[in-house]
Amino acid sequence: MMVAVALMTAMGMQAQSDGFSRHEVAVSYGACSNSQWINILEEVTVVGFTFGTTKYENEKYFGTLSAEYFYHPNALLGVGGILAYGQNKQDVYHETGGTTTSEGELSQSYFTLMPAVKLDWLRTKNFGMYSKFAVGATLRKEKWGDKDDSAMHFNWQASLLGIEAGSQNIRAFVELGCGEQGVALAGLRYKF
Repeated sequence: MMVAVALMTAMGMQAQSDGFSRHEVAVSYGACSNSQWINILEEVTVVGFTFGTTKYENEKYFGTLSAEYFYHPNALLGVGGILAYGQNKQDVYHETGGTTTSEGELSQSYFTLMPAVKLDWLRTKNFGMYSKFAVGATLRKEKWGDKDDSAMHFNWQASLLGIEAGSQNIRAFVELGCGEQGVALAGLRYKF
């Protein structure tokens, strides 16, 4: 870890020579992701088609944990990628003739990889504003009792407003938008 920090610091000094940081890495946590909305719509659909005999309880949404990297060929544009993970869990029950039977716990994990672009439209020494757009794919892994299933689907992130503040190299940020990282997300960014 200490070697990685030393390398990033050395690379950061070299990258700063032309007036802006060329590389940035970030970690964030977001809420209300696309995968969570899809899960909610699936539950509503299943309950509708089973005429209320299937019920979901004790729902737990982990949210979306993301890591991202961007390379800046110039001060305005950053190109890179986003890796995101989210999870949902709920207990499933089936009701027949007044008797409720547990169907077990349904666990869904979402692994997402998206190429992305970032537009830094306001950049100062300690503050910045930006927009970010990404498209990619999500691998959805589902476990229910002894059944395992997986599927891929298209996914995206559009953060229309991002605000970052802090030192020249380490900044806290918040973003508002929609997509797999969430409607709102917050995190830390390191520029070098």
